[in-house]
Amino acid sequence: MNFYERLFDKKNSGNNDSFFPLNISREVWFAFLNEFTQWNDKDIYAISFFIDFDYDNQQDIRLYFGYNTERHYQSERCHDVSDEEVRWNYEYWLQNELFCFGEDHFTEHMIDIWLRQQHIPESQTVERLTEHLIQAVRDIHQSKILSHRFGKEIPVIIHNLYYYPDIAMINMEANGDALDRDFIDYCMKCSESEYPKLIFHDGRNFGDISRNV
Repeated sequence: MNFYERLFDKKNSGNNDSFFPLNISREVWFAFLNEFTQWNDKDIYAISFFIDFDYDNQQDIRLYFGYNTERHYQSERCHDVSDEEVRWNYEYWLQNELFCFGEDHFTEHMIDIWLRQQHIPESQTVERLTEHLIQAVRDIHQSKILSHRFGKEIPVIIHNLYYYPDIAMINMEANGDALDRDFIDYCMKCSESEYPKLIFHDGRNFGDISRNV
């Protein structure tokens, strides 16, 4: 076990929460880079950062990395729904969930330490993680690894199981010009009243988050 692994091992961590301040956006970026280098599909048009959490306990949270391909999109167009629904709704994607940040012992404990170091209340967990995911996605685009692989920047979509205008706002913040206008239009057409809306502790909704990550 190397030093980094020992630091986050529950048996050895003790009171080390303040010893190694965690930058969770950087850790997500490193984890993504490690997974991305193993992807072989050439026709990926969007990457998924799927936030899965327990509404009764937000600190039971995980982040799944995945993607969808043009080939799979074409194969799903037989459904009796619009093409934009098939293209952008995660329900019709591969749902390959190639890596889960927060599921294995190492990253699960990393999230635990980050929450304690930052003194994040349970009710603010998704909000705070989303803010850091925006920064991670910005860093991914800045690195140019996507354009190097695909010839252009493609969106890294931060989402849960539902789509509405706030999801578009989050991804506009994260992806900038790399975000497909069709995804924005799709989210804008969805009614927020149809979905369980996540309200932040101070009354802001899922899209009204700080630009100062």
